[in-house]
Amino acid sequence: MKAMFKYHQHKISEYALQSPDHTANVAITVVLSIQQAWKNIGIQSDNVREYGIESKYLFGHKKSAYAHIMANKKQLYSSIFYDDISAAERLLNVAGTPGLGLCKAGFVLQLCIGEAGCLDVHNLTRFGLSASTFKLGKVKYDTALRKAQLYLQTIDNLGGTEYLWDSWCEFMADKYPKHYKDANHVSKLHVDYFIRFLKHWFRPLVYDFQWKLE
Repeated sequence: MKAMFKYHQHKISEYALQSPDHTANVAITVVLSIQQAWKNIGIQSDNVREYGIESKYLFGHKKSAYAHIMANKKQLYSSIFYDDISAAERLLNVAGTPGLGLCKAGFVLQLCIGEAGCLDVHNLTRFGLSASTFKLGKVKYDTALRKAQLYLQTIDNLGGTEYLWDSWCEFMADKYPKHYKDANHVSKLHVDYFIRFLKHWFRPLVYDFQWKLE
């Protein structure tokens, strides 16, 4: 197995660190991935790039999430990369985005800084976990923080963020062989979706990164 997480996540982290706009693009892509096939996210990202908040893929809470991310991208960027807070506090801050929750907030952090991870429906099923365990709902901050700590501890117990990434890619490749050539293809898509943004929104940076994907 190729070092998928080690190679691809690092590229996305480089991208997200460049600016609040780049971090916002990562978060918006995660929003788009909610209850959607991973193979379709690139097309959806293109549509959001063209139509913004009027994109047909920003329906329901996704529209609110997009508006929140765009209005608070500087705070999001600082919280992820620079604020002196605990991992649980960072996770909870990102989870404050409408409709995101701990699982998708974990995905944002996994992409941006190689921390946490996404316990999506596939991972919950694979590991025999209940989604209700990590739902925040209307609870006090201390209770929410304990849930965030439990979420992070659960990921550590499962093998950590790198294992979660690589094993999920293998699982998806095995489950959907018509859509993905192999696990590396699934993993590489994480980077491809942000290169789409670079090519269309930040064209000069394509040459700064000089990414060679495998």
